[in-house]
Amino acid sequence: NSGKPLPINVDGAMGALLADLGFEPAVMNGIFMIARVPGLVAHVHEEHTRERPMRKIDPVNHTYDGPADRHL
Repeated sequence: NSGKPLPINVDGAMGALLADLGFEPAVMNGIFMIARVPGLVAHVHEEHTRERPMRKIDPVNHTYDGPADRHL
């Protein structure tokens, strides 16, 4: 216990809520996995439709071609 504030992310909030609802940790893991599947499917679709499979990405000389930065 360091006394420092610990910010909680969405997984922490979901874990606290599911624990309060009486879910067991093994069931919570399944729910967390289900929540991640749409993002994983989107990444797989993007890789299959936009890029060569199993390519090497240069860690220094690469370019980002996604959406522009947003100022919030």
